[in-house]
Amino acid sequence: MEDVAFGQGVFVAVTPYRLLVSPDGEAWREVRAPARMYAVIYTEVGFLAVGNAGVLMRSRDGLKWETLHLNPEWDLFGVAYGDGTYVFVSGRNELLVSRDLRRFRRLQVEDGSYDILILGGDFGKGRFVFGADVFRTVTLELSQERER
Repeated sequence: MEDVAFGQGVFVAVTPYRLLVSPDGEAWREVRAPARMYAVIYTEVGFLAVGNAGVLMRSRDGLKWETLHLNPEWDLFGVAYGDGTYVFVSGRNELLVSRDLRRFRRLQVEDGSYDILILGGDFGKGRFVFGADVFRTVTLELSQERER
């Protein structure tokens, strides 16, 4: 399993090319996915699962899924949500920000000397914080972007 989220009384896990749904975390039901999936979260719109080729899957209950195909050039490796904003990890040096899951703003995170591999993150205290390679963090406040 790549990632697990809980909401609406069920656990949802992502694995390569499928989602797993369980009421108790022990017995799992399989749901096929159209791409390799990397991350899942539970938000006010339900579950969001992300994967390669711009695949974003959405479900209110974890059982019935809608697949949204975003830009096929975007491999989505992570997703975080807070204060009405979704932030997606899209490979090296890039975050995608959306308030409505229809329009996306691309944010480039640059060091100048090499690519930064952005990993998973979360929202808290008014900011998004993502782990990155080489013992770094990438911090995104809702009105600006900062790297440390």
